[in-house]
Amino acid sequence: MPRALVLYSGSLASTVAAKLLAASRGWEVDLLYVRSPFFGGSTDDVKGLAQRLFPGLRFRSCSVKRGYLTWGEVVRDGWPFPCGACRYLLFHKAARVLQRKRYDLLVTGEIVGKGGLERRDLLRLDRAVGLQGRVLRPLSAALLPPVELEGNGSYPLPRLDLQGEAEGELRRIAADLSIPTEEWDAAPGCSLRDAGFAARVLHLLRGKKISLNSFQLLKFRHVFATPDFLLVVALSPAERKELQHFFLPEDARLYIQVPDSPLGLVRFLERLSCEEMLELLELCGGILATLGGYPPGKEVKISFRLESSDLDHLFVYPAEEEQLERLRLPRLNSDVRLVYLD
Repeated sequence: MPRALVLYSGSLASTVAAKLLAASRGWEVDLLYVRSPFFGGSTDDVKGLAQRLFPGLRFRSCSVKRGYLTWGEVVRDGWPFPCGACRYLLFHKAARVLQRKRYDLLVTGEIVGKGGLERRDLLRLDRAVGLQGRVLRPLSAALLPPVELEGNGSYPLPRLDLQGEAEGELRRIAADLSIPTEEWDAAPGCSLRDAGFAARVLHLLRGKKISLNSFQLLKFRHVFATPDFLLVVALSPAERKELQHFFLPEDARLYIQVPDSPLGLVRFLERLSCEEMLELLELCGGILATLGGYPPGKEVKISFRLESSDLDHLFVYPAEEEQLERLRLPRLNSDVRLVYLD
């Protein structure tokens, strides 16, 4: 009996793909969830959904989080961002599981053209991870070369012809398979589908100092950056509480000694002298003062903590609006829930 590993994210598309294969006779089907810092749901959420919809299938999970630390190299290799670069990391991880556990086939819910990945991109992806001819995309299989599997004639494979943003067609197929589509009406998706957030991540990838913690900082509303630093400003009590979780020992903490002061986290992205750090802190302090509502031309005392300096405060003038907009990373198009790294 041939064995198939379904790359399962908990999305409607991957659920339909798994259902289509599970309905085909003669297949042993397992599910694989690859954890990512950009997926909105938790492993427990996805596992619970899988157990409800596929009670007889084995559920596996693994993490690709550290793979994102080399993501800049992946993007520079020409993979479309964000979906192409992200899928490369997911496929690279899945290919290792497939080969180690001796599965015959990798199955995904990908649709030709969705996420900007056309037929040539998907085939290039298969070749890049060593799975040429061994990836089945049942939702678009009629538009792609057949998979290379011994005894394929004895084991029928679903071959639909969906293309692009085929949400309506996908939901109709799901209904035919008795999949309750309301499960996905309010389900969290991939944060990279927010165009503003994706642009922020791309900015960070162009630099050298990348961390999973930094990716999470990009989900706050007010983020400013140059190649030398990243500044996150938290205004509301809830934001300030969230930001406390992300400070690293080498980060600088900025605040004004008044009730309900904005809180700033400054992360230096390059190796800098103490004098250069203080110069950047003066710039960041001006941004903090402006967001805190201080008028132009009024000198403001900004307190900070920086291990490499004996100073603990600076006097700055609020930044001009033009300077704020020049340094501000693209705004988020929708609210993105923060996910803590485990």
